[in-house]
Amino acid sequence: MISRRDLLISGGIAVAESLVPEVLRSQSPEKTLQEKTSAAAPANAASILLEPQWLEKTINGTHVKLRSYNGQVPGPWIYAKPGETLRILVKNSLPPNGPDSAWDGSPNVPHHYNTTNLHLHGLDIAPHLFEPLGTSDPLARMISIPPGGQKEYLFQLPPTQPPGLYWYHPHHHGSTAIQVISGMAGGLIVYGDIDQVPEIKAARDIPLIVQDLGLFPSETVPDLWTYDPNQNAIWQTFSGNVTIYDPKTGQSNPTTLQGGFTTGDYKLRYFLLNGEPFFQETHNYSYNMQTHPVCKQLPPAQYKLAPGEVVRFRMLNACSDNVMPIVVEDHDLYLIAMDGVNFPTPRKIPYDGLNPAVGQMLLAPGNRGEFLIKASLTPGTYRIMQLAQDEQFLTSEKKVIAEIKVEGPKKDMPLPAKLPIQERYANPIPPSDVQRVRKMIFGDTFPGVLNPYVGIDFTINNNQYQELAIPNVVELGRAEEWHIQVLGAHHGGTEGHPFHIHVNHFEVVSIDGTPLTPVVVQDTVWVPMKSTVVIRMRFKEWLGKSVFHCHILPHEDTGMMQNFLIHNGAVPMA
Repeated sequence: MISRRDLLISGGIAVAESLVPEVLRSQSPEKTLQEKTSAAAPANAASILLEPQWLEKTINGTHVKLRSYNGQVPGPWIYAKPGETLRILVKNSLPPNGPDSAWDGSPNVPHHYNTTNLHLHGLDIAPHLFEPLGTSDPLARMISIPPGGQKEYLFQLPPTQPPGLYWYHPHHHGSTAIQVISGMAGGLIVYGDIDQVPEIKAARDIPLIVQDLGLFPSETVPDLWTYDPNQNAIWQTFSGNVTIYDPKTGQSNPTTLQGGFTTGDYKLRYFLLNGEPFFQETHNYSYNMQTHPVCKQLPPAQYKLAPGEVVRFRMLNACSDNVMPIVVEDHDLYLIAMDGVNFPTPRKIPYDGLNPAVGQMLLAPGNRGEFLIKASLTPGTYRIMQLAQDEQFLTSEKKVIAEIKVEGPKKDMPLPAKLPIQERYANPIPPSDVQRVRKMIFGDTFPGVLNPYVGIDFTINNNQYQELAIPNVVELGRAEEWHIQVLGAHHGGTEGHPFHIHVNHFEVVSIDGTPLTPVVVQDTVWVPMKSTVVIRMRFKEWLGKSVFHCHILPHEDTGMMQNFLIHNGAVPMA
């Protein structure tokens, strides 16, 4: 087995006006908490339109064409409260899919780039990827909303839904990556008891949505950058060209196309904060440097804080594949929640320079971190940064995401000493409750044998995704322990992978043998290469067919996903 990096080392080349009610329209990220909570819809009455559509705009002087929700990137904010029912209409206004006569029908070959559906990431709600919503039919098909189609979703949030930061994005297998990295993602905040803690209620509430946009020159329109590849066209990071696999010869042949589906880099990639670019990457054509994009820091957003002021930041890593070790320069970070579930008390994490691999907070794709900052008493400009990391196929350089400018009269605001206990995850699962242990091994092998069209095989337990297969059946109310592994390169593991499961959160018990005390409740966790992450989860409340997968979206779309079925053990399966 040859890793993609080994190949390099060896010298080989192998809406204009949304119909969303005014109270639910996108709001300025610095609105006060009181304004936001009053804007949330009444219980069981929320009505929201999400309309996928093309959006043309200029980013950093570049004319781009993006997929969007309601003509904006990121999509409109959604606000909710525990116990509410969200009613969301997805109206697909993207144009018809391109010709797919060359598609062989394999679910793990990217296809139908403008067909969509909807996933509310992190909410403890009924399974909603398969038709009908909440189905327990093992043969149920994935929801597909074609261009011109629409579907109404009803999402019942449990009364014990932890309040915090969540998000939404498409999850149609074969088009998820292209749609998300084209701009289709948005934030969702559930408000609740933590927002009434006096010290938090007094703090400004600033969401930070970090996205990446992957772009290639348009095949048809000069000076336009977009991501709309031809069927079976694959961008080759190593050789810097686009190939198409020929099943008759078993060879991938070079083309003159400008872009293709990629599991690596892009000719141009922007990183956005709340829709505005702060960092740029371009393809590196230098020999043996193809996995090291050419980088350029762009001017970051700036937030003004008074000395001693306490501010609440909510950060979402909505990137398709970038792991972010986060630091706030010269400031202690008071972590209050991960993936929407708050801790009993803030966790103070000191700033320790630019060396630690995980920084003060590690956000894999899909993760959310909520934290408080008490501004320094020394006026000046301080950076919120992603540290450089080399845990993935592409190197990721240091990025200044935003700046904090401390100035003005002093505000000596207090920090909270304790936070509300979230009942749904208040009691860690003891080992004695575990009724089954499973092992999930994430692997990738190059060149691909199972998936020659893509040219690389992304697998879980040596299998690629099958829509009608149920390799994992779990019982409602039972606790299980899963060992998520990424082995070394000789066993098919050439980079780390973020594990994400739908329907329920899990407890992170240990990472590569190091216990987490106390455990952290998350819905997505980074699994470094050559390591094992142990998680425990109890399948609460909901029955049905759902999925878990790698949240590097090009990996998920090309096979690194499996179904699981939650059933009631008292009722025999049909």
